[in-house]
Amino acid sequence: MFHSAEPFFRPRTVAIVGASETGGGGWAKAIYQNLEYGDFPARTYLINPKRDELWGNKVYPDFKSIPDEIDLALTIVPAQYVPGVLEEGVSAGLKAALIYAARFGEGNDPEGKKRADAIKLLCDETGLVVCGPNCMGALSLHNKQLFYPATRVRSLSAGDTGVIFQSGGTFMFWLERASVRGLGFSFAVSSGNELNLDLADYINFLVDDPTTKMIVCMVEGIRRPLAFKEAARRAFEAEKPILMVKVGRSAAGKEAAQSHTGALASDDLVLRAVCKQYGVTCCYSLDEMIEAALVFKERRWPKGPRIAMAGYSGGGKGLFLDYAEDEGAVMATLSEETVAACETEIDEGLSGQNPIDCGAGIAFRQKAFSWLCQQVVADEGVDIMAIQGQLPTRDDDPANPIIFSDVFDATDKPTIAYTRVSQNVSDAGRRFQEASKMPFVQGLDSTIKALQHLVQYGAARDRGIETLPGSSGDIVSLEGDRLGRTLGEFGLALPKSITASDVAGAVTGAEKIGFPVALKILSPEASHKTEVGGVSLNLKDPDGVKLAAQTMTANLLARSPGAQVQGFLVQEMVDGLEVIIGAREDSQFGPFMVVGFGGVTVEATQDVSLRMLPVDKDTAREMLDELRGKKLLDEFRGRSARDVEALVKAICGLSDLFASHRNQLVDFEINPLMVGAEGEGVKAVDVRFVEREE
Repeated sequence: MFHSAEPFFRPRTVAIVGASETGGGGWAKAIYQNLEYGDFPARTYLINPKRDELWGNKVYPDFKSIPDEIDLALTIVPAQYVPGVLEEGVSAGLKAALIYAARFGEGNDPEGKKRADAIKLLCDETGLVVCGPNCMGALSLHNKQLFYPATRVRSLSAGDTGVIFQSGGTFMFWLERASVRGLGFSFAVSSGNELNLDLADYINFLVDDPTTKMIVCMVEGIRRPLAFKEAARRAFEAEKPILMVKVGRSAAGKEAAQSHTGALASDDLVLRAVCKQYGVTCCYSLDEMIEAALVFKERRWPKGPRIAMAGYSGGGKGLFLDYAEDEGAVMATLSEETVAACETEIDEGLSGQNPIDCGAGIAFRQKAFSWLCQQVVADEGVDIMAIQGQLPTRDDDPANPIIFSDVFDATDKPTIAYTRVSQNVSDAGRRFQEASKMPFVQGLDSTIKALQHLVQYGAARDRGIETLPGSSGDIVSLEGDRLGRTLGEFGLALPKSITASDVAGAVTGAEKIGFPVALKILSPEASHKTEVGGVSLNLKDPDGVKLAAQTMTANLLARSPGAQVQGFLVQEMVDGLEVIIGAREDSQFGPFMVVGFGGVTVEATQDVSLRMLPVDKDTAREMLDELRGKKLLDEFRGRSARDVEALVKAICGLSDLFASHRNQLVDFEINPLMVGAEGEGVKAVDVRFVEREE
C-alpha cells in the first residue's frame, strides 16, 4: 500500500544533476552550499556533462561515470530532460529522485502530462521513488540534509514535528514562522504534484520515525484515500497527532488546487468527516495550525472538555467567555474549596469562580498567581488550564518563567499560557517559553480554538477508531411494503401510507387514512418530488386529492414527456420539525452519514453535519450539536422541545440499515424526517434510495 520514503529521506549518496553556478536560477549552488553547511552527511556528487570541475569538486558527465551507486538524485534541469535523466539514473542503480521543475501536467498541459505519465510508468516498473515534481525540496533536520534551494533554511531547528506541504510556495514561509514560535522539525517535505510518493507515504514514514512525535500538513487533495486512512490510523495508534489545513473548501479554492498541482480536491465535508473518525485535527488557517501544534507539543491529552482560566484582566475574561461560547467550549466549575482558596489572593470584590479575573494587583505578585493557578489546576472539575502571560522581548525582563513551570510540574493535565493579543516573539521570548515548559498561545480567540482542538483529540483517544465491517445483508427488494418493513426493523417508522396505482385509488386511499393527507407522485422521473411539483400537502377532501393527482400528473408530463407515472403515495399529514438524515457511499472514502435541518431548504442553508459510518448515539448527539440551528430542537417560540432521543435513535437506525445493505445501496435519504414533540417520536415522511447498478 505504501512506497518507501527511506531512500529519499535518508540517502547515503546524493547526486546534484544539473550542477552549475546558475543552474535552476542558482538553486543548484544554494543546495550544494546547504549540504556543505551540514558537513555533507551524505556522499555528494555533481553531474553536468558540460563541466569538469565546480566548487572545487570533480563534476561527472553522467550517473554511470560516478564510482558509487546513487540513492537520491536532486534534478535541477528543465522539465523536458527529467524523464531521460531518471531513466539513465535507474539503469545505474538510482533509488530515489527529487524533481524541482514544474510543467508535469498542472492545469491543461498535454506535453507535461506525457512527461508525468512517463515518470509514473518508470516508477511502477523499476521501484524508483520520486518526490515532486513542482516542489521546493525537503529537509532532514536531525541529519542536516537541507535539499532546499535557499540558504535561509539553516535557521530552522531540529525537533519532533514532521511537515508535509503540498504547496511549495507556502512551505518555507510556514516553517520559518513556526520556528520563530518555538517549533522544531524532524523532516519536512514540499511534496508537489505527488506523481509517486504522496501524502500517505510521507505520513507512513513519519509514523515509523522515532524522532517524529507530531505531523502537520497543508493538503490540496488526497490522491489515495484508502492509503491515507491507513496512514492516519497508524499515526493515531502511535499517538502521533496529525494537524491539517485543507485547501479547497470553496468551489473556487477546489479549482485552484486542481489547476495548481493537478490534485484531486476531495469533497471537503466528507474529508473532514474522515478526519474526525481517524483523529486528524483540521485547522482553519496556517496560523491556527501553529498555535495548535504548540499546544499539542506538550503531549498531554485532556481527560475531558472542562477548561479553567486565570488572568488579571476583566476585559480579557469577557472575551475569553465570548470565544468559548462561539467554539462550544465547556468552562469548568470549581469546587467551593478551590473558590475559597483563590479568593484569598485575588483583589477584593472579585470572584474566585472560573474563569478567574484576579485583578491587576496579582500581576505584581507572581508567586501568588502561580500558587493560585496550581490550586485551580488541581481541582477535580478541571481538565485543562489556561494562564494569562506575556513573553518578554529582552533578557533583562523581570518576569520569571518558574511561575509557569511550577504550575506545569504540579500536574499532568494540559497547561498553557496565553497572551491577550499577538506579539512579536524574540529570542528572549522563545527562551522564556522553553523555560516555562508550556506554550504561549497568541491571542484569546486562538487560545480557545487550540484548546478545543486538544479537547477533541483527547476525546478521539478515549473513543478510538471505529470502522465499518463489510456488509452481510442479502439483496432484497426495497419497493412497496418491503420498504416499510425494512425501515421498521431499524426503528424507523413511516406515516400511515397507502400506495395507489391511479387517481381513483388515491382518493379511496385518502378516505381510508382519514383527512387531511399528503399526496406524492411515484415516477422514476420524480426522485426529487418537490422539484417537479410532485407533492401536495394538507389535502382536506376527496375532490382536493383528485385535483392534486391530476395536476401533478399533467405537470410531470409537461416537464418530461413520456415520463412513467407508476401511481401515487397517500400519507397521513405529520406535523413536526423537518430534518434530513441520509447515508451515502463516497467513491473515495466509503459510506458517510449526513444530518441537517431538512426539507427543501437544506441545500440553501447547508446546515449539515457529516460523519463516516458507523454512527453511534454519542456521535449522533455530536452531529446535532454541530448544527447552527440546533436550538430548534429545544423549546422555541411557544413550541415544545422536540423528541431528540427518538431522532438520535433514527440516525443510528439509518446508519445500521445502510451498513447492513451496503452491498445493495449507494444512497439512502429521508427528507424530511418529521421530529415530533418529546414522546411523539419521528416519522420518515419521504424516503429516497439509489441501488447499486449490477
